[in-house]
Amino acid sequence: MTFPRVKELLWGDGVRRTRTAIAVAFLVACVAYLLVVHYAGIETEVIRDRYWKNAVPFFTADFPVMEYPPLAIVIIAIPYLFGNTPWGYETAYVAMAYVFMVAGLFLISRLARAVGHEEKRPMIAYGILMMLMLEFVLDRFDVFVMVITLAAVVMMVEKRYPWAFLLLALGTLVKVYPAILFPIFFLYLLYNRRPGDAVLGFGIYTATGLVITALCWFINPDIILNFIGYNGGRSLQIESVAASVVYFLGVLGLTDVSIAGASEATSWSDNLVGAVPDALATILLPLMVVCVVAIWVLYAVKRARGDGDRNMRLFALACVACLLMFLVVNKVYSSQYIIWLIGALIFLVLVSDFSFNKRMVALTVAIILFTQLNFAYNIGYLGGGENIDTLGMGIILVRNLLTVAMLVVVLREMAVVGSGAEPEGWDPWRLRSAAPRTTRTRLPRVK
Repeated sequence: MTFPRVKELLWGDGVRRTRTAIAVAFLVACVAYLLVVHYAGIETEVIRDRYWKNAVPFFTADFPVMEYPPLAIVIIAIPYLFGNTPWGYETAYVAMAYVFMVAGLFLISRLARAVGHEEKRPMIAYGILMMLMLEFVLDRFDVFVMVITLAAVVMMVEKRYPWAFLLLALGTLVKVYPAILFPIFFLYLLYNRRPGDAVLGFGIYTATGLVITALCWFINPDIILNFIGYNGGRSLQIESVAASVVYFLGVLGLTDVSIAGASEATSWSDNLVGAVPDALATILLPLMVVCVVAIWVLYAVKRARGDGDRNMRLFALACVACLLMFLVVNKVYSSQYIIWLIGALIFLVLVSDFSFNKRMVALTVAIILFTQLNFAYNIGYLGGGENIDTLGMGIILVRNLLTVAMLVVVLREMAVVGSGAEPEGWDPWRLRSAAPRTTRTRLPRVK
């Protein structure tokens, strides 16, 4: 490939220049992160958990107890092939995360184009959100699943339905939360009078899950059993919405609670313990299932009663609502879970009106800022565990209340859109690049 051709691909127009600039910024940030981690002697979660607890046991034929579904071990194993020492693994892991970050950038560009938006601002928004969550993106596992799920959404928008369900199945087998989007995908096709595609998608999703699960069971049943046992027995994590509320009930003297620091007995998370937290830990999982099913039912009802012209917006709202409900009614709400929302929120903004987008952007930025404040104060300053104090729990409570507020805003918007009500305003991003700069043409909204 000649230099002019490379220059054209990377710098040929405004969209390509923006994409290349963001990719370079990602690269600089990843290198800076590695330098800080290396020279500051920071023990990362990648080395402590992914390398020592997952990758090394896997390559010594001792299948690890993991919090993730069976296919996750494939992603965890890949960096080990390029670096089998702790630092080599860390470097390869960050490099792989960078590849997924850039892949997500291309997917956002493609998604914007598919729904009729100009591409630069959505890519910039994606870049900013990823940078704000950088240490979680590079030191956790969640970016891989977010990008896979985003790819599934792009395939749905582009009407490449078999690929959408295949990617959604793979995402579920890496980290289980994409499973809650499967009924939304399925219902979307049914209500768009594509029952054949819906049945085919159901078959692809189910067959992929069964085949890979059966294969893992045949290799070693512990791959499946360890995952189920790990998640089924977890206590109430302190960052969960329920824990942040119950903690302050304890401060008021209404119940007795305490914080148990991360250890093998607590599934390596800081948990809230006591009679009330322990009781909540047993009921939140079934309650979460009921609440997510309620979102599916709400989507089905609103989609059936709506005018049909806003089905893409309602689809995006339902996807975001499912993810938010999963976070709010859960016994675990780790800081890195915010990464799950990035792709889905940008998709929702792309198909929504301006006034709604302002609220969503403000809430998203506020949630991320309090997430970072929680990490800096509770982990960086206090050291986590039993050292977390009332101020630290207050920071977590505010972050959680903002998440609840976002869920309420999304559910309210689902009710408005599903009723066929007129949109509140005009999104200034829409098709701006498609109109000549000398005109003020307002093009029809693409739903």
